[in-house]
Amino acid sequence: MKHPKVSIVAVAVIAACLAGLSATSASADPTPQTKDIIGVGSDTTQIAMNAVADGYKSGALYKAGYNATAASRLVSFDAFNPVTGAKGDMITLRVGTSAIARPDGSGAGKALLYGTANNTAINFARSSSALSTAEVAAGLVAYPFALDQVAAGVAKNSTYAPAAISAAQLVKIYDGTYTNWNQLGGADAPITALLPQSGSGTRSFFLAQLKAANGNTDVVLASSVIQTVQEHDASVFAAYTNAVVPFSVGRAALAANTSLVQVTNTGTASDGNAAFNAKRAVYNVVRSADTSKAFVTSLFAEGAYLCGSSAKGAIASGGLTQLASAADGGVCGIPVTTTAGVSNFTTN
Repeated sequence: MKHPKVSIVAVAVIAACLAGLSATSASADPTPQTKDIIGVGSDTTQIAMNAVADGYKSGALYKAGYNATAASRLVSFDAFNPVTGAKGDMITLRVGTSAIARPDGSGAGKALLYGTANNTAINFARSSSALSTAEVAAGLVAYPFALDQVAAGVAKNSTYAPAAISAAQLVKIYDGTYTNWNQLGGADAPITALLPQSGSGTRSFFLAQLKAANGNTDVVLASSVIQTVQEHDASVFAAYTNAVVPFSVGRAALAANTSLVQVTNTGTASDGNAAFNAKRAVYNVVRSADTSKAFVTSLFAEGAYLCGSSAKGAIASGGLTQLASAADGGVCGIPVTTTAGVSNFTTN
């Protein structure tokens, strides 16, 4: 019986694709390798960065990622355990290093790049927030690569919340002035206000937006605000009734979330103001001493992989939109060293 001949090259390609599919589809944390480029931090960008690294499925096709041809793997540890969903469990970043508690969120990731918590096993932090004053003082550098939008998220097909919620109304929800949805055009139902966990970039970004809407004065959160939920976790609406939480518009549109959450980011709210819908850039953050190293210049900097056409689809698969490069009027890969963050949201 004759067997069809299959070339060694074809076998290798198929094997690589299968490996990539396995790695992309919510498998366990990566097994440490010596030359890995290691990142931790933001929940917002982890899906996009995993797709950039290991590839993603586009329709019936598999699109390979950076690691398919790279000499050193891009490795991104999720903000929570990708198999069990556990937070703060122990992870081993590199061969021969001690395990650490998994960092959950932008701030938690960036904190491991400087100061007494500095961990040299980590190369970069995923971040959905701009640099803080302390991070700037420590010499951290942020490389923008994608656009996200944050809006007020409520349960899918809910009848308790109005179709549009303004920034001014969110201030009154989170400071406790509004306690019932009927105070802003919704149903007669108590409001459950949620915030992501401490260390979340989405949390810090959202609170900054509330501050801006409150005459540039910090909003004093009501004691009733629940401040411990995982960011962009649409299952919170099963756990908390009549809830509202800041949510990534792009993440809400991903298949895993579309049946659970809807965002109130279009139209006019009952107070006559536009619905809250805030744009932000997302970043990969490194130490200033590393800006000339190959992993930065090949991955994060202007003209590097994350700003090129090969990464556009992978970034989109994670609910984000690739920022345009300088040649196209954008800022992708242009380093940021201040707290101001990016205000040019031109995309590809």
